[in-house]
Amino acid sequence: MNKKNKQQALGIIAQHIKDLSFENISSFPMSAEPQPQIDVQMKVDIEKNNENYNISLITKIEAKLEKPLFILELNYSGVFVVEGFPENMLNPILYIECPRLLFPFARSIIASTVTEGGFPPLYLAPVNFAELYQQQQESKKQTLQ
Repeated sequence: MNKKNKQQALGIIAQHIKDLSFENISSFPMSAEPQPQIDVQMKVDIEKNNENYNISLITKIEAKLEKPLFILELNYSGVFVVEGFPENMLNPILYIECPRLLFPFARSIIASTVTEGGFPPLYLAPVNFAELYQQQQESKKQTLQ
C-alpha cells in the first residue's frame, strides 16, 4: 500500500495525570463578593515516542483577591496515534485536535481539585486551541528572532 492510500487514524491510546500540584495559600471561606481574580495559563507540549505522540496539556491557575488564594498546576497527558495525515496537517492535529480531546478530562480534574481544596468549583470555559496554537507559533517566532 502506498502512502497516498494509507488510512487516516487519530485516537487516544492512554491518558493520565502527569503532574498535579495544588497550593491552598489562604484558606479562609470565600463569599460571593468580591469575586477573586483568576489567571489561567495554558500551553501544549508534544513529544514523539516511537510511532505515537505524547501530548501534554499544561495548565497553571492562580486565584487572588488582595493576596493569593490558591495556585493549581496540572499536566494532563495523552498518548495518541496519528497516522496517514499529510505533513502540513500534522501540527494542527497535534496542537489543536489532540488537546481538544484532553480538555474535558483536565477541566473535570481542575474543578474537583479546587473543590476538595476548600473553594467553590472552578469550571473553565471552553478553550480555543486554534488560537492557543497561533499564540505559541508567534511566541516561537519571536524567540528565534
